[in-house]
Amino acid sequence: MNIEKEIKILLTEEEYNRIGRLFEWDTEIAQTNHYYRCIGKSHYSSVRVRETGGRFYLQVKVPVSEDGALFIKKEYERELDSVPPALSAWELRELTGTELGDAVLMGELFTLRKTAHIENCEICLDRSEYLGITDFELELEYTGEYPQDLVDKMKELGIDTERRPIGKYARFIQAKGRDNK
Repeated sequence: MNIEKEIKILLTEEEYNRIGRLFEWDTEIAQTNHYYRCIGKSHYSSVRVRETGGRFYLQVKVPVSEDGALFIKKEYERELDSVPPALSAWELRELTGTELGDAVLMGELFTLRKTAHIENCEICLDRSEYLGITDFELELEYTGEYPQDLVDKMKELGIDTERRPIGKYARFIQAKGRDNK
């Protein structure tokens, strides 16, 4: 288990392009999140298999706290051989120690991610495509102290760091709900 601390900011395409020119990016990777819906359980955990570089990782994120754009989650992960059409309640309980129920595959979200590193912070600039939608997001994932200088830099660029964002999983679920109507 890992504790993840990140600031999420949804961006316009113009803001995405502005930030894209601001940093020297260390890497650019393509990844696909295959999202699952847990049957019969009401919770705010996200279940996915992340596919990147020909490898597959079952990842479950369980919320610890949320404060505006700041999200803190327990993150569980293990490698798989492929993307299964379903995950058993037993398999998810073995990984997390939490009762999540059986999970079924709902669909996928493709992301092109650029990353840069400044001190104790990984900066991720994402362009995501799913269900006919393209959106843009900035994630500041950090260890140690809150990256106030970086947040202030975003404010100077006119980026509203107080927007209450919706994570990729929730955006996908919302779009899937609209798609099914």
